[in-house]
Amino acid sequence: MNARSAASDTVGDHAVGARLAANPNTISAAAYNQARSILARAGSETAAKSHPIHGTRDVPVRYGTTLLACSRDEFRAKDRNVPVKRSGMSTYHYVAIHDAARTMGIDRW
Repeated sequence: MNARSAASDTVGDHAVGARLAANPNTISAAAYNQARSILARAGSETAAKSHPIHGTRDVPVRYGTTLLACSRDEFRAKDRNVPVKRSGMSTYHYVAIHDAARTMGIDRW
């Protein structure tokens, strides 16, 4: 008999059987703008071309998840030939994506 719980097994960065936190419904415009800046400084053309949010306090979470997904795909394409990768991108890009996600309070994108 196996004494381990399902939550103690891991796949990638996530625990199997553990419930992931849900994304918020909205994110603040300031958090979105800060995350956008993090990604643009890391080299995301998508983030650099997106417009800063102004004139509203918060935006739908899909703004942030779309920004993260597009930047992730862009970084993976740019880092195709990088020898050491995390989730298909360089460590620098991986950290930038996760810093931006944490800034917006987004767990899944």
